[in-house]
Amino acid sequence: MTRAILILLAALGLTVLGVAMARNLELNTSVEALLPSDSVSIVSIQKTRDKLGIEEPLTVLVASDDVERNKALIAHLAKEFGKWPETRWVMTDYGLDGLAERALYYVDAETLYEWSELAEETLDWEVCKASPLCVTIADPPELPDSDEVRAAVDASPAGQVLQELTGTSAKKAGADEDDEESGPTALCDDDGSVCAVQVMLDGSPGDLGFARMITELTEAIIETLELEQPEGTRILVIGRYRVAPLEHGVILDDLRLVSILAALGSLLLVLVFFGDLSAVVQLALPMLSGLAVAVGLIVLIEPNLNIISAAALAILAGMAIDFGIHLLMHYQSARADGLSPPSAAKASVKELWVSLLVAGVTTACGFAALSMTDFQGFSQMGWMASLGIMVTLVWTLAVFPSMVYLVPGTNKPRRQRSAKPGGNRKLAVTGLVLGLLAIPLAANIDFERNLGDLQPKVIHHGINENVMRARRNINALYLGETREDVDRALESDAMTKGGFRIMGVEPVIISAQVIFPADSDEKTETLDNIRDTLKRAREKAIERDDQEAIEEIDELEPWLEIDGPPQPDQLPPWLAATLVEKDGTVGESGIIYVPLRGSDADAMERLAAWLDELRAENPNVTFASAAALLGEVTPALIRDAPWILGLVFLGLIVATGVASRSFVVTRDVFLATAMSAVLFGAALSVLGVELHLYNLLAVPVVIGLSVDGAVHVRWAQNYADSRRQYATYKAVAASTLTSMVAFGALMTASHPGIHSLGTVGALGLGISLLVNLVWLRAWVGTSPAD
Repeated sequence: MTRAILILLAALGLTVLGVAMARNLELNTSVEALLPSDSVSIVSIQKTRDKLGIEEPLTVLVASDDVERNKALIAHLAKEFGKWPETRWVMTDYGLDGLAERALYYVDAETLYEWSELAEETLDWEVCKASPLCVTIADPPELPDSDEVRAAVDASPAGQVLQELTGTSAKKAGADEDDEESGPTALCDDDGSVCAVQVMLDGSPGDLGFARMITELTEAIIETLELEQPEGTRILVIGRYRVAPLEHGVILDDLRLVSILAALGSLLLVLVFFGDLSAVVQLALPMLSGLAVAVGLIVLIEPNLNIISAAALAILAGMAIDFGIHLLMHYQSARADGLSPPSAAKASVKELWVSLLVAGVTTACGFAALSMTDFQGFSQMGWMASLGIMVTLVWTLAVFPSMVYLVPGTNKPRRQRSAKPGGNRKLAVTGLVLGLLAIPLAANIDFERNLGDLQPKVIHHGINENVMRARRNINALYLGETREDVDRALESDAMTKGGFRIMGVEPVIISAQVIFPADSDEKTETLDNIRDTLKRAREKAIERDDQEAIEEIDELEPWLEIDGPPQPDQLPPWLAATLVEKDGTVGESGIIYVPLRGSDADAMERLAAWLDELRAENPNVTFASAAALLGEVTPALIRDAPWILGLVFLGLIVATGVASRSFVVTRDVFLATAMSAVLFGAALSVLGVELHLYNLLAVPVVIGLSVDGAVHVRWAQNYADSRRQYATYKAVAASTLTSMVAFGALMTASHPGIHSLGTVGALGLGISLLVNLVWLRAWVGTSPAD
């Protein structure tokens, strides 16, 4: 008695310690956490962040039918955000007017020279007309009007960039205040129904604590402001500052609820199977304490979990009870045979420890094999699940005897029924044939490409983000070792032609080389000449009262009222952050906007392929895109899927063979597991269920638990007592159903990806249960015991 109490007290103490350590668990929902830290993409992203020092800005949208109110609200928000100590700059307009007003520098030199010639001809014509000695029959030359100026600017690379960013490429520098072109171009869509304010902060939305703090501060300002607005006005945060905390909160809430439901559901299932409340008590402490210690150890080793390994912890709640169910089933059978509680507990452990160890080790080895993959989602989940299984196995074997010593249960356990002979050659052969026929179906499983459908509904806001124009698109940054390296990259075929060839869309490439023309000095001389010539031509036209010439000159002269070429200090902060490095270097960096959806895995795969081609052709230039990481994750999943399955099967079969030291047992376990996997894949294919980075986690888990059940069913073949066999079969059914309950609990999640994980897992385990209890029994019943 004393020994049992001490063991349980020690278990409780370690449980408290495990719970305390588990509080340090942190969840990283970013895609970056799923890729190796030394991958080219991750290293490139970190390098550009270090050199440019930029992060995604905080973006707030205002939407209503009142254009002026939208602009006033944006101005008010900008004033409030400007008070924050974390604020580096606030943006309420595109800030490119300084460049747009110097748009003549973007007109090609040949066209400017032609305009200079026209100005000279205009002057000559006016001089000739003013002299009685000059006779000309030629028509007066026509100076370029505003439409021609804009067309010439639009045809230039810089003009195309300005057009994509702001909707306009050129503005009259000398426009009157009442002119429609005067004033900054507000950060609004074409009809003004949606406007935006952006804030660059000294922090990153990747820092969840910082993102949550900023979002809460912003929403407090918005809440106060919305109370004063008429119905129909919407103000909300978009982008990573909104998505990261929301998705993190949704996933955490889901996992908390799922863990509780999985534990309660498993215990309720135990009550149904054993019909004895004491059975629930006998299993609750070993399960919950073992789970707490396992999670505590996992967090102690690695406190930062990705979204896939975090979901594995929730599933572990259903797996942790499996070992105890087998022990309890045999314990009650031994009690029914007349043994005392201590003797029954000892007999159960003695009888089952080998099969439990084989099942635990094989399952753990199957998961541990995943640690060899490059995909961090599975490599992290692999060792965590493996550690969790072994800890709960050892914990159950150590704590269960002491638990039943203190809580022995009913004095008259029901006598177990005897298992009926399971051998059925016809059924066994039919099952094999069915499995072979299902292989083509299993090979046709599709992968979900639009991961936007996997975001929680609360993420979607329904406001049109066209206000951001090109900047609403995903982007890629580039950073060269020297300006010459960047010059070569910008002129390379991969940059000029590769984008459209690979992605099917034309990227918007912004560079200092485009924004700051290399021939600015020559163009300054040409523009000065045009300006001086038009000034003299105006004087002659006034002398002659040539109103037509005066009107033409009046229209062209405002375009010439500029004080020099574009300069870096005229860049808005958001653009300077990409074209000017932190040390002030200009010309070695830039940004590319790509009109693709960041949630479209196919599109991001094409973007990733283009970036790879750019890297290959320009080794001295770094190309980085956080959005393109999704394009690497999905292909990595598809590429690693066979490798993952192979590793899982190899680990399981090798461990089974070593533990059982029997070819026949290993063969039978392999066949049952392979049958479950093939029928599982065929069912997914027939039902049209697509795999993705969330529910793919269910595949190795289902295979691992299938092996666990197959080992116990196959091991029961060696029992001489048919009641012991029945107890094993019943335990396999109960343990598999408890794991199905854990997956079923995931189906209550509001996060679509986690919900899908539950659906796929429950389906797979249901199939494995049928295979193990029906087909495997029929198969092994036709073979001699081993």
